[in-house]
Amino acid sequence: MPEPESQPAPDPSHEPTFADLNTPATVEIKDLIAKLQQSHDLQYKLINMETWALAATMDNFLPGFWSRFLANRRKALQQFLQRKRTDNSKKIEVPESSSSGEPK
Repeated sequence: MPEPESQPAPDPSHEPTFADLNTPATVEIKDLIAKLQQSHDLQYKLINMETWALAATMDNFLPGFWSRFLANRRKALQQFLQRKRTDNSKKIEVPESSSSGEPK
């Protein structure tokens, strides 16, 4: 069975030069990243606009809908945070020696 060709280890002291950082491929990648970030920003703004439109429409059909929704959301967030705090405090209270399986 032939031995696989070994590749030389990369030299960690090699720092890329300015010319290495401005190759056509690098410039294209930077442009693609910029376009992706712009697309993400536009999508985020669109989601915000759709949420606002939905809330405004629901408020027309059910007056007070948005304020009730926000109150429920605030309550759910507080419950979530309380559960997280409780879970985290339980993890802290359990000593590591008791998890070794030794009888007390």
